[in-house]
Amino acid sequence: MLNTYFNQKLVPGKPIRPFMVAGVLEKDYRGERTGQAMRACVEEALVQAQEDFAQKAFREFDSFTLCGMEGKWTVCDAQSPRYADGHYYIMEKLALMPIYLELESECDQEITVRIQECRLIMLLNGSTVYNNTDIHARKRPRRYVFEHVVNPNCEMVTLKLRAGRNTLIAVTGKVDRGTGISFSMELVFCSAAVSAGVPLNMAEEVRGEIFRSQLETHLEDDSYVLGETPKVHVGGYPLSHCLVELQVSSAQEKDLFSAVIGIGDNEENGADREGNVALEGVGETGEYSVHMAWKLPDGTLLTEKTLSFSLMQTMEPFPGWEHFEERRQQTLERLAERGNALGLYRLGRAGEIDQDKIKAMCHKIETRADCADFDLLPLLWLMWEDRGAGLLDREIVQMVKEAALGFRYWVDEPGTSSMFYCSENHRIGFHVCEYLAGLLYPEDIFTNCGQNGMYHSLKGRMHLVEWLNQRCRAGFDEPHSDSYLPVTLSALLVLREVLPMEEYPLRNMVNVLLDFMTFIFAVSNFDGVMATPRGRSYNKPLRSRLSSGINGLFWLYFGNAPANVDFAHQEMAFSYYVPPRALCELADNFTPATFTFKEGIMHFDKHNADFTIRRTPEYMIGGVRDHNVGMCDMHFISAMIVLPGDISLFFSSPNNVAEGSGLRPDYWAGQAFLPRVLMHGRTLAVIWHNVNNPDIWMTHCHFNARKFDEVVSEAGWTFGRKGESYVGIYSSAPHSFRREGSYAGRELVCDGNETVWLAECGSRREDGSFEDFRKKMLGARIAQEGEQFLFVSPGSGRLEFGLTEGFLADGQPVEIPDDLVSCPYLHSRYGSGRFNYTCPGFTVTQWTYPASE
Repeated sequence: MLNTYFNQKLVPGKPIRPFMVAGVLEKDYRGERTGQAMRACVEEALVQAQEDFAQKAFREFDSFTLCGMEGKWTVCDAQSPRYADGHYYIMEKLALMPIYLELESECDQEITVRIQECRLIMLLNGSTVYNNTDIHARKRPRRYVFEHVVNPNCEMVTLKLRAGRNTLIAVTGKVDRGTGISFSMELVFCSAAVSAGVPLNMAEEVRGEIFRSQLETHLEDDSYVLGETPKVHVGGYPLSHCLVELQVSSAQEKDLFSAVIGIGDNEENGADREGNVALEGVGETGEYSVHMAWKLPDGTLLTEKTLSFSLMQTMEPFPGWEHFEERRQQTLERLAERGNALGLYRLGRAGEIDQDKIKAMCHKIETRADCADFDLLPLLWLMWEDRGAGLLDREIVQMVKEAALGFRYWVDEPGTSSMFYCSENHRIGFHVCEYLAGLLYPEDIFTNCGQNGMYHSLKGRMHLVEWLNQRCRAGFDEPHSDSYLPVTLSALLVLREVLPMEEYPLRNMVNVLLDFMTFIFAVSNFDGVMATPRGRSYNKPLRSRLSSGINGLFWLYFGNAPANVDFAHQEMAFSYYVPPRALCELADNFTPATFTFKEGIMHFDKHNADFTIRRTPEYMIGGVRDHNVGMCDMHFISAMIVLPGDISLFFSSPNNVAEGSGLRPDYWAGQAFLPRVLMHGRTLAVIWHNVNNPDIWMTHCHFNARKFDEVVSEAGWTFGRKGESYVGIYSSAPHSFRREGSYAGRELVCDGNETVWLAECGSRREDGSFEDFRKKMLGARIAQEGEQFLFVSPGSGRLEFGLTEGFLADGQPVEIPDDLVSCPYLHSRYGSGRFNYTCPGFTVTQWTYPASE
């Protein structure tokens, strides 16, 4: 039997493919927000699913109804063993994932398949043959927040196949804010030949061309600056059996561009000889969708695909500490243009604050939707600022007060919510909200728990003291997070303004932390990018500065790089905090230097993250040493390289190809298996070894070729040049740019789940010409014997390391510093609470309270 996209002979130990999917079907969950009620909802849905799918058979593109939700079957095109889909919402949804395939057996036989542990029903030939109703009663070891280990448990299912064709339907589901569901199925045992297939509704030759075209169709990029012309590549071009209709629409569903790519057509129809289409006429900032439809020549619709991209406007650099207040003023004006309440109030335009916007924020707070604390914090600060002025509309003041009095401020209070409390940024946010609400309404009864404001202020203060003390001694549990350090900053800025003068110890800790964050931002900022490895980051912000909110914060602080005009940090603009000049000027000090950080106390059984970062005028390169190797982590990126021009390179090991915050980890953010990372000088080693996750089918490096001036692949290396900045990437197993997938031209892929990636940066200043740099790297000795690896780096010396332990540079052990931070500008011993700044113009020792030395 010849394996095709649509029919494959199954081999024990290998994934079962192909199958048909309909994505994740979702609808609002209306029940109580308790585990028991949510499980009951899922159980009810699965009972209904058995009725809906009983005795049913389908073909591709057939529509169906499942528990009142409409679905449509299509062949799964995910290139990963594990298929995943889903989204993130602020309130819970019921989500169901249906799977459909046919199993062809040469005789009556029993086969065994393995599926990752999940709530599951399976129907074989129309009848339910598996229903693990006992799953919620199974005992599991307790895990704590962010202990993201891969669930090692699996479901072993025996299927009694009859000779010939058998239909198999599987349905799994959940109720959650994140509707991400993944599914993988592997053949464990069969006694005779068996194959998997999907029933098509057209000739396989035609469907095969379309399937290949879909796999290879991709955008050149998904983040563009105003003035650039987005491009899409139509895969498999030229096509023999079908047409491709392409329609670009704005978020407001306005059609802006269309083209029809026909059979054997030419550039007159919009595509060049390689199948690339320039999306002309997209001239305004915003989010855009590219809807693509594959059709027969007579217009019959075969299948569809939607891609999306952003077109953004940037603000020009406006550097210099002396212009800080001007940048703050401009940020307030941009906020006010968008109707932001803090911006309008600070500019003396309180009467323009939109009641409907405040009402929507209060509704989110009252329904206790996830991230409601992010909305409550600025509203309470607004009330604090206005408490003596009386400039706000009385209805707004009353709305906010009612929302604040009914809020659930911490996990020890009655009731349920959709809010997440336990991450570092949420903890400080909730504590500041409770403290400030108590100060605002000291004698009022807070209806959720029946206590007055004085009680809440004291309770919030108690938690704040502990949080502040931990951060001053151990740094951040979300270290260098471009997503969450700005959120933490917001809460600290509010706290700075509302703490009474008598609260000197707390005020001191807040000011010390604000200065420390300024330092982190200054030395991490490279051309507007958070240019360090990151604890807790997401997909698009990792790949482009224009999608990361910290880009706007960097512009406000330093102004030394372009920024997305839509990103404005409201609390920093509204506050009166002025960062120290000398710390801000570090953002423009690119004297080559190495920085080490040991941060965090909430990192599983390893109680910190050990960063080493090299900063030069031409590049930044950083790694987190041996951090929780082998664990699954939904946010952590442990190795990062940044070059000028918004070029970010980083490595990951996904377990599926899906994307979005409802799936953690996803294709780029986080890791299904954290690698061993070593760094010395200007060289990184990223090592995947002893990988026990069968769903990891490859490792990859984000490498957006279009942003480089030159890209050269030779002798196992891929080199890139941007201006006078260079980078070389090597992997012990071959890597390449792929034609398939959404990131063709933007990723280097290495098949298999074990490899050693090497990365080294260089520059004209250090290495001469780009050609000279390449010759040095190609001539460098690389050797591996068993689990021992040798790389004689042209820029970093003789590096020797094991795949699991040991690290020598020029024969000497590379130690892990025991300091919270150590560099030419700042030293702080981990756990001490003392900060010794030695940067130009800022030579000072800051003591927090309490400090241990």
